[in-house]
Order: sequence, then C-alpha cells, then structure tokens
Amino acid sequence: MRGIDRALVDEVWRETSAYPPGRVDEEARDFLARQPHVAVFAHTVTREQDASVQRAALGLCFLLFKILERSLGRPFPLLAEARIHAAHRALAEWAEAPEGEGIERLLETAPGHPTLAAYLIGVFYGDAAEACDEQVRAGFALMLRTLTDALDVAPVQR
Repeated sequence: MRGIDRALVDEVWRETSAYPPGRVDEEARDFLARQPHVAVFAHTVTREQDASVQRAALGLCFLLFKILERSLGRPFPLLAEARIHAAHRALAEWAEAPEGEGIERLLETAPGHPTLAAYLIGVFYGDAAEACDEQVRAGFALMLRTLTDALDVAPVQR
C-alpha cells in the first residue's frame, strides 16, 4: 500500500488526464459499475447544476477512486450506500454547527492544501480553481469530503 500524498495525486492526475477518449469512456463505465452508490451520490448532490458541473463531479469522484486504487494497488471495494449517507449527515451537521469550522474550511485551497478534497479540486481545475463559482466549489468540496469521510481517508500528506 502506498500513502496518499501530493506526488500520488499529481501522478494519477497526469496519467488520467492524458487518457485518449475511448479509454476515458471505458474507465468511466468501469468506475460507475464498481461504485454505483458513489455515482448516485454525485448525481444527487449536483442534480440542480448544469450538465458540465455534473460531469465534473463524476470526474472528481473518478479521480478520487483512481488515487485510492493506486494507493491500494487494486480496485477499491464497493463503498456502501449507508456509509455515504452517514458521512453526508455528519458533515452537514458539522458545517451548520455554530462552533463548526463551516464551509469556508472545506474550500481552503491555500498553499499546503490541507485536505484531500481541496487539493483534488485545485488539481482538477488548475489555475482556474479560484475562478470557479464558489457555490460549485463548495458543492464539490462537500461531495469529496463526504466520500473521504465515508472512506476514512486521512488528510493528504505534505
């Protein structure tokens, strides 16, 4: 097993972003078949958004699981729907709690990228991450943080 750090994230991003179109489609179908609950969750949290945001959400989920698979050295087991829902409820309560750190912490993409979710968004969007609509970025951050919490993934290593 390989630890998840910036080098791993960057390596997987470079590799997947260089896939030819046919391979993208094939890998996406495989991902959707292996992680149907993740796909449903991504669709659910972006259903109010346009198609490009919905595709980006699935792309971010795909990237997260490619990173996890590279870390494990094998396909990641099915993420249970109940774990996703429990993580989502807990995160929603955390974000709304007066003493919580709030949504701003999820969106933090300052140097050091303290969370895997924030780092993935930064990698996915590159220099345009800060220009991305804040509501969209917040939605992506909540989605990815929900998944990483459901998976018990630690913060990205520095």
